[in-house]
This record gives sequence, structure tokens and C-alpha cells, in this order.
Amino acid sequence: MKTLLAHVSFVILSISSLAYIDRLREESKIFTEEMSIARQVGIKVVGEGGAEWSIEGRELFSLGRLVRLQSVFMWSRGYVVKADQVVIDRHTNTADLKGNVEIRGEALFVKTEEAKVNFLKDTITGGGDVFLWRGTNYVEGRGFRVRLKPLRVIIGSVRAKHDI
Repeated sequence: MKTLLAHVSFVILSISSLAYIDRLREESKIFTEEMSIARQVGIKVVGEGGAEWSIEGRELFSLGRLVRLQSVFMWSRGYVVKADQVVIDRHTNTADLKGNVEIRGEALFVKTEEAKVNFLKDTITGGGDVFLWRGTNYVEGRGFRVRLKPLRVIIGSVRAKHDI
């Protein structure tokens, strides 16, 4: 009788242990995503108002919802944006620009190290040092917001030089 009771206890303990292990496996699932690399690529991003951005880069790395391009050249509505690197979030339709960021337009030139582009709202923002040339005016500041259509530039902590 003791032997039978020991065997039944062992079977019950084994079943409950296997159920516990299965539950742990479900809770600790590891999701893997493949990474893709392409060279000399061009992509298009469409904003809310139908504004289309063309983006070219030397190398494209795709990992899940993020796309990273090296040596970036972007343009839309007469504006050109250059940067060393851009990381595009395909779910939020935003991009983080890093390294030697330049924004050029008709009579407008902005230079900074980091910026964020919101393709849906047609805005470019940044929190670092910024240098802006518009016509013959030169402005230095810290932090900026550029709305592309209609053009509107807001710069924080401004120091300006005007040529008349």
C-alpha cells in the first residue's frame, strides 16, 4: 500500500511539475526578429497630408519596426535633409536623425547634430545646438522646431546676427 501511494504521489508530482514548466515556457517566450541589410537604397514615406518624402542611403538595416539608414539624403516639398544616420520607426512614422544634420530649403539652412522628423505633421525638431541661416541673417540657438508647410521656424535661446 505504501508503495502504491508513493507511485501515485510521484505521478501527481510529475504531472504538476510538467504543467509548471509549460507555464514558465509560455511566460518567458523569446521573440526573434530577422535583420536585413541592403546597400544603395531609396525608400518613400508618405505623411498625413499626402506629402511624400524620398529617402536615400548608403546602407539600410531593417530590424522589426525600425529601419536604420547610413549616409542619408532626404527630400520633400523643396527641402533637403542630410545626416550621417537616420532611424525610422515605421509604426509612429517618425525618424531620428544623428550626426551632421543639415536642413536646406529656399533661403534656409539649418545645421545641428541631432533632430527628429515627424512625417505625419511635416515637422523637424531638435534639442541641441542649432545654426540657422535665412537669407543674410544668421542665428545660433539651442533647441528648434521647423514646420515645413507653411514654413515656420522656432528657435530657443537665440543669438542672432543680421546683415542689412
